[in-house]
Amino acid sequence: MNEIEQPTPSASACPARSGRVSPFYHETIFDELADARAGEPVFYSPETDCWVVTRYDDVMAILHDHARFSSENTSDSATPVHQDALDIMKRGGFSAEKVQSNCDGERHTRVRNVSAQMLNVRTFALLEPKIRDLVTGALDRLEGRGEADLLADLTYELPAQVLFLFLGIPKEDTEKVKAWSGTRTILNFSPSTYDQQVAGAQDMVDYWRYCVDLVAERMANPGDDVVSGLLRVRKGDDSVITLNELTTVVYGLVFAGHETTTSQLTNTFRALLTWRENWEAICADPSLIPFAVEEAFRYFGAVIGWRRRALEDVVLGGVTVPKGGQILLSFASANRDEAHFDAPERFDVRRKNARKHLTMGNGKHVCLGAPLARLEMKIVLEEFTRRFPNVRLKPGAEIKHAYTYVFNAPKSLPVILR
Repeated sequence: MNEIEQPTPSASACPARSGRVSPFYHETIFDELADARAGEPVFYSPETDCWVVTRYDDVMAILHDHARFSSENTSDSATPVHQDALDIMKRGGFSAEKVQSNCDGERHTRVRNVSAQMLNVRTFALLEPKIRDLVTGALDRLEGRGEADLLADLTYELPAQVLFLFLGIPKEDTEKVKAWSGTRTILNFSPSTYDQQVAGAQDMVDYWRYCVDLVAERMANPGDDVVSGLLRVRKGDDSVITLNELTTVVYGLVFAGHETTTSQLTNTFRALLTWRENWEAICADPSLIPFAVEEAFRYFGAVIGWRRRALEDVVLGGVTVPKGGQILLSFASANRDEAHFDAPERFDVRRKNARKHLTMGNGKHVCLGAPLARLEMKIVLEEFTRRFPNVRLKPGAEIKHAYTYVFNAPKSLPVILR
C-alpha cells in the first residue's frame, strides 16, 4: 500500500480538470476515469464539491488512514437539507445516529462488534436453503415467458425478500420499504430539490418509525431473526449498544442490505451477457460462478464511489486537498486500475485477482453484509443458468440509471429468455 504524501507548498490547490469527468454514473464513465488515472489522478468536481481520487493505491491508503480521513460524511445529504425538511424530521422523532459506515473511533468499533455477532458467514450460511427456495420461486414465475425485465421481474424484489427474511419483516411490507429506500437514495446520494426534500422528510420519518416499531415488537416477542439477535447481544446494556444505536443499525440494514444487491445482481447479468463467452463458461462449468461474482463486483460494481473528509491538509496525486475537503473515492476507477488488473476493461470470470476489488470497501469499514450478497448472487446464477441458459440481452434496449455518484443503479435490464 502506498503512503499518501504530506502536503508541500508547491502542490496545486486547484486542479485544471475542474470536473470534465462527471462522477455521476454514465455509460462512458469508465473510459473517462481511465484518462483521469493517466493524466490527473486527483481532481476537483464542482458537481459534487468533492476531490475525486481515481488510483487504486491512493483509494486503498485513504480507506486505511483513519488519522487523516474521517468517514462521518459517508451518508450526508448530497444537497444541503432545507430547514423545513429538518423540522419535519425533528417533529416526527427521527433520531438516526452515525454508528457504522459513517462513524469513526470507539463508537464505530463498539457498534460494529455487536453487529458482527449477527452479520457473519456462519449466520448467513444458515439462510441458504430458504434463499434457494425464494430464487426458485421467482424463476418459476418467469417460466413460459419469451422476454423479461430482469430488474422488474427478478432482481428488484428478491434481495429485499432475502433481507426481510433475515430481519423478520413481513413480505407484505416489501413494496413500502423499497419505496422508502428509494427516497433515501435520492436524499443522501443524489442532488435533491426542495419538494423532494420535504416529501422525503416525511418518508424518512415513516421509515424510522417503522424501524422503531420493529425493534419494540422484537423486544416484546423475540424470535430467531437478526433484530432479536441484536437485542440478545445487547442484554439491555447501553454500554454494549444503546437502543437508539441498535435501531439505527436496523434502519441501515433495511436500506443497504437490498438496494445494493438489487443493483449488483442486475449489473452482473448485464456484464455476463455482454461478454457472452463468460455466460457460456459458467453455464458449462458452475464452479466458475463464485469467480464470476467477484469479477462482476470489480467490473460493474454497484458502489462506484464512497466519501471521506480530510481532517488536515493532505497531498494526493500532487494536489493539495484542504482540511475539511470532501473526498470521493472512485471505486469504479480503482477497480479498473491498470497497475493492479491486467486488461481491466475486459470482463473475465477466470481473472485470478478479481477479489482485490474495492466495491465492498476495505479495512475496518468493509461491508459486513458482503458474504450475504455473495451467497445470494451465487445461488441466483446457479439456478438461472440451469433454467435459462439461452438468455440474451434484448437488442437495442436502452438501460437507464439512477442519477447518483455513489451507485451504479440500473433501472431496467430487458432480456430475451428463450
